[in-house]
Amino acid sequence: MRTHTACFGRRSCLGSVLLLGALFLFLRGGAAGDDRNTPTPKNFGPEIFKQRRLALLDSLGDGIAVLYSRGTSGDMGYRADGDFWYLTGIDDPGAVLMLAPKEKHREILFLAPRDQEEERWTGERAALTESLKVALRVDQVERTSALDWWLVSRLDRSRTLHLISQPALPSEEISPDLALYNKVTDRMPEVTIKNSARILASLRAHKSPDELAALEQAIDITFKGLTESLQLMKAGVTEFQVAGRLEESFRNQGAQFLSFPSIVGSGRHSTVLHYEKLDKDIASGELLLVDCGAEWNHYAADITRTFPIDGKFTEEQSKIYDVVLAAQKAAIAAIKPGLTMDSIDNIARGVIRQAGYADEFIHGTSHFLGVEVHDVGDYWQPLAPGMVITVEPGIYLPDEEIGVRIEDDVLVTQNGCRVLSSQIPKERADVENWIMQQRR
Repeated sequence: MRTHTACFGRRSCLGSVLLLGALFLFLRGGAAGDDRNTPTPKNFGPEIFKQRRLALLDSLGDGIAVLYSRGTSGDMGYRADGDFWYLTGIDDPGAVLMLAPKEKHREILFLAPRDQEEERWTGERAALTESLKVALRVDQVERTSALDWWLVSRLDRSRTLHLISQPALPSEEISPDLALYNKVTDRMPEVTIKNSARILASLRAHKSPDELAALEQAIDITFKGLTESLQLMKAGVTEFQVAGRLEESFRNQGAQFLSFPSIVGSGRHSTVLHYEKLDKDIASGELLLVDCGAEWNHYAADITRTFPIDGKFTEEQSKIYDVVLAAQKAAIAAIKPGLTMDSIDNIARGVIRQAGYADEFIHGTSHFLGVEVHDVGDYWQPLAPGMVITVEPGIYLPDEEIGVRIEDDVLVTQNGCRVLSSQIPKERADVENWIMQQRR
């Protein structure tokens, strides 16, 4: 449910995942496994990213688009933002992509300058060679110091600057591509800026079979992590310990990143949507809400389950749980092409309202899912085949210390939908049995 991707652990990383490593994966088509034969993320290969760029180039028609890598760094290295990774497959800090549909060099990748002293700390960066250009399937590879020249020299012919990254909110810092465009138009008033972010968002919203396979792998890893952590979900254990076991399982299965920091809240904490402290001892009789997701090759799972710590739901817990489950089932049953996210929310909210808990359902029912846990997508346009969304109604009663949320990841198909996370138990009796099986 959280809105950002996290690395394992709490420390910041000194270095980043290097482009040289990305190139190695491209050439090999995947990463090597360890002694235990655990699965490791398999790269889609440069041709898939090439096809994505070509689709965007065709849709832009003319003009120029510049896209900066705006990622995050952590213990497991640098992770590019969704837009940049979707088009390049590269996790390299400081990289910039230029697309120019009508130019001879239509795809130019700019990489940050080399720094020998820094590379002694973070590792060797790739040199600009012909083999690198061929391997990455781009027309030209340059250093970022050449970006201004390449851009300005083309604006005499292509006088439209396409903004293809997702717009920042008014309260947020302006994006580097828009900042660059504003500087250009201050000096070249004949150049115009066009918001073309919806084109890239639309491409990202429709998932290919390869993307769905990555999502399903992320969901399977999440399921196994939940199963393994059930052994630890007992009175006297801390929320932090449960989160640690969960995330350790993700890592042992080959997941490099979390989709977001795991939410593990017991008792009253189960009613806090983005509970972060994880500092409470779990007590007998409580519910434990776990909202988590592993990431596989940049694709994020997002699953929530609510567990009775004693292995059985109490009468009051059962009452609330059944209402939430009924709301989720009603919403999922309605999903098909043409339906809107607002309609899904209204269906789930209607069930909860009828049960008398309208004021206790305090968030939206669904969001898009993909290379970011809150992926891009138009919430006001009808759903279409290939889109993946979450369905996650909830009821939160702080005074009773009962918080219940049930969340699954759902693919919109040609005639309806398919629950990608259907293997994860959610019927009340099945959840109880799941717990008991792991405690034997």
